[in-house]
Amino acid sequence: MEKLRRVVKEIAYAQDYTKLSTLHQSLIPILSLASSLYKVVLSIRHYLYHLGFFSKHRFPVPVISVGNLTWGGNGKTPMVEFIASWLADSGISPLILTRGYAGGDEARMLTRHLRGKSVKIGVGANRAATAACFLKRHGYLDPRDYLVEGNWHEQGSRINSRKIGVVVLDDGMQHWSLQRDIEIVMVNGLTPWGNHQILPRGPLREPLKALGRADVVVVHHANLVPNSDFFAVYWCFLNFMLRLKFCIS
Repeated sequence: MEKLRRVVKEIAYAQDYTKLSTLHQSLIPILSLASSLYKVVLSIRHYLYHLGFFSKHRFPVPVISVGNLTWGGNGKTPMVEFIASWLADSGISPLILTRGYAGGDEARMLTRHLRGKSVKIGVGANRAATAACFLKRHGYLDPRDYLVEGNWHEQGSRINSRKIGVVVLDDGMQHWSLQRDIEIVMVNGLTPWGNHQILPRGPLREPLKALGRADVVVVHHANLVPNSDFFAVYWCFLNFMLRLKFCIS
C-alpha cells in the first residue's frame, strides 16, 4: 500500500509523463477514470449543499477555517497553532476542531505546543457534535463582548475568559457542513498544484475554482520559491478570487 501511495504521488507531481516508468504510465488511465468520477461526486455534493439539501451547522461563536486544496505539506496545522496561540494570548480562548484521533500526530503536536495556554482541542470526525460537547461543557462568549470598535487584542485581554470565544477548524476547507466566517487557504509554494489534476490522478482535493471561496491565501515556503514561480502562483489566485488577501510564510 505504501508503494502504491508513493507511485500515485510521483504521478501527481510529474512534469513529463514520458519519463515515467511503465508501471506509472499503466496506472494513469485508471487514475484518470477515478478522478473523473470523484469530480462528478464533488460537483453533485456541492450542488446539493447549494440547494440546502444538506444542512450547515452554525456555531454561536466566530469560526476560522484553515485548509488547503492539495494533500499534505501546506503548513496547515502550524497555522492553526499560530492562530490559536495568538487568540489565547489575546485573552480569547479558542477551540480547535481536528479530525483523526486523540493520539494522532497532529493532535499530539497541537497539545504539546499549546500546553499551558487557554486552548481547547476537540478531536473527532463529527466536528459539529464535538464542538457541541465542548461549548456545553465550557460555555462560550457572546462575540459582541469583544468584536466591538477598538483594539481586539485590548478587548480580549480585558475579557480573559476560559469560555470558548472562537472555533478554529483544522483542515476545514472541504468540511462544508460547518459554516465559517473566515476561510484561510494554505498553499505549498514549492509544489502549488502538481499536475493540476483532481485526486487520485493529481493532488487537488477540489478544482482550482474553489479558491474563490477563500478570504485569505497563505503561501507556505514562499522564501524558497523563485520570483518567477511566485508571481505565476499569485496571478493564478487573481484569476479565481474577487477579493485577495495574500500572505507568505
